[in-house]
Amino acid sequence: MEMRDLVALGDRLMDIDEAKFRQVVGLLEQMNDHPDIQRTIAVIRPRLVELRLSRRPTLKRLFCDPFEDLFEALGKADPMPLSVIERSLMNSLWPLVEAQVGKERLCGYAPALQAGTERKALTEAFWAECAAAATRLSDGAVAGHYSEALELRMNPDRVRALADIATILSIAPEVAELKAALTPKPVPKLHADHVEAIQAIGRRVSRAKPDALKIFILLAASRLTDPSVLLSGLWDMDLGQKPADRAALFMALSGTVVAQMEERSRAFQKTPPGAGTDRMAVADLALGLVASLDATRAAMEHSRNREFDLRLKQVRNSVHGMVRDQVLQDADSGIVAALDGLDGGKDGRAQLAQAENQARALRKCTTIADTLGLRGELQAMTRKTTASLTEKARQALAGPASGNPRTGYTAIRMIELIAGSAEANKIMDGIMNGGRQ
Repeated sequence: MEMRDLVALGDRLMDIDEAKFRQVVGLLEQMNDHPDIQRTIAVIRPRLVELRLSRRPTLKRLFCDPFEDLFEALGKADPMPLSVIERSLMNSLWPLVEAQVGKERLCGYAPALQAGTERKALTEAFWAECAAAATRLSDGAVAGHYSEALELRMNPDRVRALADIATILSIAPEVAELKAALTPKPVPKLHADHVEAIQAIGRRVSRAKPDALKIFILLAASRLTDPSVLLSGLWDMDLGQKPADRAALFMALSGTVVAQMEERSRAFQKTPPGAGTDRMAVADLALGLVASLDATRAAMEHSRNREFDLRLKQVRNSVHGMVRDQVLQDADSGIVAALDGLDGGKDGRAQLAQAENQARALRKCTTIADTLGLRGELQAMTRKTTASLTEKARQALAGPASGNPRTGYTAIRMIELIAGSAEANKIMDGIMNGGRQ
């Protein structure tokens, strides 16, 4: 298969069977440096993440290894990094690093891709040389200017990301130890051995390169299911710092955590309620943000910072509005209306899928309703929707002129999604026995 044929497949690679997909990925990797191939791999990257394919080792991949946890999250289970690095920036940077190091010296690092006794020393030497090259390139980056070399407009985030890459490469051996200690990613809970490893490695970073300690902690956080959890234990960690430096680091990381929550909480603010919104995605985001809020509030007990308190309150208000507008609003009419379109072909199936999505989201949000001050509204909407669905089921299954049984059973299914199996079974038994609920 020629390159143009592979590129022409485009989005269709997301749908072919797994065996063929793996075969195509192997062919793509043989020509990985071509820009068209890079664009194609970018399209299929979510499926690569989902299947967790073992990729062919390359020097470019080895270059990315220390900071890969800061790439944009693609898989649903992957945590959102607290300090994001764009893949497009890395793809522009790597050829410049290659040019600075030189092809001949790069060839000398090729054995680092193979197993062997020299691999560790070669790998660390490679990272050190890449760090020097990345530092030179980072020093020349100016926010607001267009970089001819990188072919990118250098906004503040890209300037920061370039500096982060250079710094991370300069402590790459310590980062490799950190990744080995916090594995497999994402780590759902910090245990004592995790904390001990972060402290031990962090103290070495603090002694050798104190300016790198913040990005080191951000890398540790990026390997957790909820990065904000690390903040709550940070105050008590011994990272070899003076008290004033520890407090400054805590405040800097707190600002980063809160800023990310603020950004995430704005995700659905401009989306009109019901405008094709994936309501389960809203519910998942809301649950994640509430967990982050709880962890961050606990951590903030040490700082008593009024500014952060106000910002966290605003995040909570944003999540409150998001759940109210995107999950609760018109849930009864939207879910019940889907029953009338069961025979509506493709459109009817799509409407039913959206209704099931909202029903699941409604139930999922019961776990955070108290925190958000929505308990009364959610209970009222759940009762109202369940009552309407019960009436639909009764009319279809036990009325004097019973309707379409499918409508009745679908209504019961919706009740199960909203209120649980026990409630659905109770209502179904009542209808079948001629009782009233």
